[in-house]
Amino acid sequence: MTEWYLAAAFVTGVLASLGYGYVGVRLYARPVSPASRLAVAQFSVWWLGLGATTALTAVESLLAFAGVLTVPAALTFLLLVVLVDVALLWGLVGFLIYVYTGRYHLVPLTAFYAVFYAAALYYEVLAAPYAFAVQSGVLTFSTPTVSDPVLTGFVIVGLVVPELVGAVLYLSLLRRTRDRVQRYRIALVGSSLFLWFAISALVPSSTGPWVVAKNLLEVVPALLSLIAYFPPESIRRRLRWTEPVVETVGGTARSGAPPEG
Repeated sequence: MTEWYLAAAFVTGVLASLGYGYVGVRLYARPVSPASRLAVAQFSVWWLGLGATTALTAVESLLAFAGVLTVPAALTFLLLVVLVDVALLWGLVGFLIYVYTGRYHLVPLTAFYAVFYAAALYYEVLAAPYAFAVQSGVLTFSTPTVSDPVLTGFVIVGLVVPELVGAVLYLSLLRRTRDRVQRYRIALVGSSLFLWFAISALVPSSTGPWVVAKNLLEVVPALLSLIAYFPPESIRRRLRWTEPVVETVGGTARSGAPPEG
């Protein structure tokens, strides 16, 4: 049964990564002004990064299912996921900063995530995983007990706080506009971010069936973000949506255009 859970985790992981990738590519291809291009790319990095980490985990499940996964290979996957996770968080927070302030603040943003990456990498190395086991279809590492509350606290804060604060500020832009298109987009994208973090935090990864369910559920927020920018025709008619949709600064559209965020 454990082996079948690994196979199912691989299949659903591939499907989820394809879903993330499709959303990321579609969002990146949107027509925007040059000033907003980097912000669009950063938001795409968030979804594409999630697709990459999901794909890495899926491949790891496939190797475990085939019985060829080694400890060095599992550690390599772990460190690759850390790298991609930092990149996708950089993209999300950078996008939220631009939409809220109208500026990129690339130097402090990149400096923070460079430090965060070093801390996260050190955190994983400090744990010194020496073996792994597959229990109920879930791969877990065996590690010595290591306690560093300062390092642990910093990693947890870096993983959660900037993204959630940015999402709250993003949703606060609803108070700045009465335009129906802007409010629709802000509400849907903001809600999709909170939904993804809620699923990630509240849906366990303790058993094979939960891993499979989580793989599929976490794609739902990505689809919500997609229809925020590419709504069905019925919603377009109701909102009187017209193209092109271009640029925003600080959540306030220029020349009557709906916001990027």
